[in-house]
Amino acid sequence: MVEGARRVLVLLIVIAGVGVTAVLGFRPPSPVADAPPAEFAAGRAERHLAAIAQRPHPIGSADNERVRDYIVDTARGLGADVAVESDDVVRPWRGVRVATTHNVVARVPGAEPSVSGGKALLLVAHYDSVPTGPGAADDGAAVAAMLETLRALTTGGVRNDVVFLFTDGEEAGALGADAYVRRHGVDGVGAVLNWEARGSGGPVWMFQTGADNAPLVSAFGRASSRPIANSFAYEVYRRMPNYSDFTIFQDAGARGLNSAFIEHVHDYHSPYDDLSRLDRGSLQHHGETMVGLVRALGDRDLRAGGGGGDAVYFDLFSRVLVHYPTWLAVALAAVTVVALASALVAGVRSGRLRWSGVLGVAGVAVGAVVVVGAVSFGAWALVAAVRPGLGFLALSEPHERGWFVAGFCVLGSAVLVAAARVARRWSPAEVVAGVLVVTAVLLAAATVAVPGAGFLFQWTLLLGLPALWTTRLAFVAPLVAAATFPPLVGTMMVALGMPLSAVAVVFAALAGVLLLPLLPSGSWWPALGVTAVAVALIAVGTARFGFAPDEPRPDSLVYLQDTGGASWLSADPAPDEWTSRVLGENPERVTLPYPALDKPMMRAAAPDLRLPAPGVTAVAAIDGPVRTVTFRVTPNARAWRTHVTLSDPGRRACRLGSTDLPGSVLDLYGPSSREITCELDPGTPLEVAVADQWAGLPAEATALIGPRPPDTMPVQSGSRAFDAAVVRAEFRL
Repeated sequence: MVEGARRVLVLLIVIAGVGVTAVLGFRPPSPVADAPPAEFAAGRAERHLAAIAQRPHPIGSADNERVRDYIVDTARGLGADVAVESDDVVRPWRGVRVATTHNVVARVPGAEPSVSGGKALLLVAHYDSVPTGPGAADDGAAVAAMLETLRALTTGGVRNDVVFLFTDGEEAGALGADAYVRRHGVDGVGAVLNWEARGSGGPVWMFQTGADNAPLVSAFGRASSRPIANSFAYEVYRRMPNYSDFTIFQDAGARGLNSAFIEHVHDYHSPYDDLSRLDRGSLQHHGETMVGLVRALGDRDLRAGGGGGDAVYFDLFSRVLVHYPTWLAVALAAVTVVALASALVAGVRSGRLRWSGVLGVAGVAVGAVVVVGAVSFGAWALVAAVRPGLGFLALSEPHERGWFVAGFCVLGSAVLVAAARVARRWSPAEVVAGVLVVTAVLLAAATVAVPGAGFLFQWTLLLGLPALWTTRLAFVAPLVAAATFPPLVGTMMVALGMPLSAVAVVFAALAGVLLLPLLPSGSWWPALGVTAVAVALIAVGTARFGFAPDEPRPDSLVYLQDTGGASWLSADPAPDEWTSRVLGENPERVTLPYPALDKPMMRAAAPDLRLPAPGVTAVAAIDGPVRTVTFRVTPNARAWRTHVTLSDPGRRACRLGSTDLPGSVLDLYGPSSREITCELDPGTPLEVAVADQWAGLPAEATALIGPRPPDTMPVQSGSRAFDAAVVRAEFRL
């Protein structure tokens, strides 16, 4: 008995060691200060980044032009054929987005472009930033890495043309990518490699592919020093409403890969997205992967003829990419499920298994997963209730998240230990069979509904089958799961945030049920002890939560100058030390019918600062069976975005230039004036509301509030309404 317990303990330690190794491997490589000319060096790329990420540079701004000029001069100096393509873009997306984009296109001619019938390899990164941050990670790291990759390519070219596309206006709705596709189409593109960031660190993760991805996935596996990717991530991402430049190319029919690093979300879209916070290893990983893919794809035929189909793929220890065709995944799943069913029938006939026992264990396993999800969700709800300040943070993500990650994982383990105690009434063989039945059901469901997720259950089931004949091999299935699940669960926690951590913990539990044959089942004390550890971890994280200069509270104020007066606004959960200076302790709660301010907000009266307003000028008006009105909208020079709202009654159609406008709300980016023509019913006036949005509070407003306390920071763009002045004016034409 003692020796058997010792063996189980050793096996559990080995399984845990494999899981820890998988997690430790999920990190970027060490940055390289210098390297041979044909290789990538983060130290060289960092010099580009220092020039790019000096200040915020959103589309239409003077700093946007400064960054663009730097990219043009650098790429030209490296010998590329460089053009700046300027296009007026009207894109229906979350309203209508209107801007003049300036894409930088740098082409490096290939030695034998006929190898792909003239199709080029296209690398894409956007050089604009949000107005709230200098964009060192998003997407300056990718821009700098592309410039360093371009330099590396000049040391020894490839057969295909390689195009480096630096897009403008991605943050405003992928406007530059839209302009490029409208101008060029994608017929000349063999593959698109897009590079992004959602945070300031972590390894580069290839999270999205297009159709017919098998050849590109194979190339990615060989090209990267740490090929981190899995097809489950793509299955999840394509069901989400997120977008990037890659979305535009994919919708147009191009093939390619989309990659990003996503850790340290507190820096994302914030003033802290600067060079000092950027993980140099992430920059190195960006560049190593870029150079590797250019070398891998630059000499091959990029035409889609003959295809290659889609692949199921996943990485092992962030070092090896396993990939195989989807058709093979389906065949493997069918064979494996049939093999399990045959083994179960044979086991029942021989008397080793009882159907009631197998199904009983399966029920306990499913119940354990459900309980894990419910308990994790409830535990976070309790934490959020005790610490309402979490609502200030993007994704409610605490700075010291490690306490909660560990606590929820240990809490899930406690439920599994309790489930093992319940399962002791059945034989070891029936426990093994029951958890494999659950895995088989998951495999079958994934193969039918989300084929890219099938690998999660395929290999644990296939390699776990021998344990049906000898339970001494019951460790094999959880050992395989330990190599694949931990990095995936960790990434899900980062991507979804702690409020949705229960989803990630459920996936961990789906792998954890494979441990039921090995977990102690003699008493309830182990489950109670593990629960106590989980509670202690979560309690420590909750107690330690707070705000400090190195862990600041994001807050915001908007100064609204409206036709009816001026107001202070904030979309924060509650006033804090800084915002209460003008909002008071109990401000009015309102929801305004204005673009960008249409979420519940706190409001208090503000003095009229007489900020300069946008203008609307009538250009022409023709009365007749159809009344036609042409007018010009002129933003103030300090605005980075201008919202235009057109009245609906009697309005038949409107157009900007030759482009019909599908809606009544427009967002204009940049300082340029725009002419709009509307057709209306006879005698109908057109009401036009125009609101300039300034990035940051103007000096006139900050003088009334005073400086921010050192434990606060401006809210990130995309989280909720951020520091701004909004100046509205209304016109009747």
